[in-house]
Amino acid sequence: MPYITVASSMAVPWIMRYMDTRGNAYKSKKTSMAKYKALHGGKDYIIHFKYSNVLNIVYITLTYGVGMPILFPIAVFNFLNQWFCERVIVAYCMRLPPALDDKLIRNSLKMMRFAPLFFLANGYWMASNRSIFYNEYTFKDYRHEGMKSNHFFRL
Repeated sequence: MPYITVASSMAVPWIMRYMDTRGNAYKSKKTSMAKYKALHGGKDYIIHFKYSNVLNIVYITLTYGVGMPILFPIAVFNFLNQWFCERVIVAYCMRLPPALDDKLIRNSLKMMRFAPLFFLANGYWMASNRSIFYNEYTFKDYRHEGMKSNHFFRL
């Protein structure tokens, strides 16, 4: 998905600029400087979507990583791809981002501090649940019985 974003954020503005100038950068169909700058200046960089994507990947990886260890290399690969693609997009396609204070970073770090707790709690449950790693399970004898876990109720 990051590569599609890079391709579309480079191709669509190039097509729009080409349709406006027909290849000659000195002749434009725009009648005002504001319209010309809007076409040639690039889009605004919306950073909060990037933060939400990173938080989503971190929480999913740390929540289910003990049971599926392949998530850790996938997350690293995803972060490297996002880092590379965002650098290209910011350098060549977007307007200069506005000066931001550290409030967004602090809020994301506050949200991120609960991820290790999910990692420990869900990891303990996955590692101690025998039906996940040892393929041990119990059938319900009757429909009205509740579910049993082999960890707590050994037969």
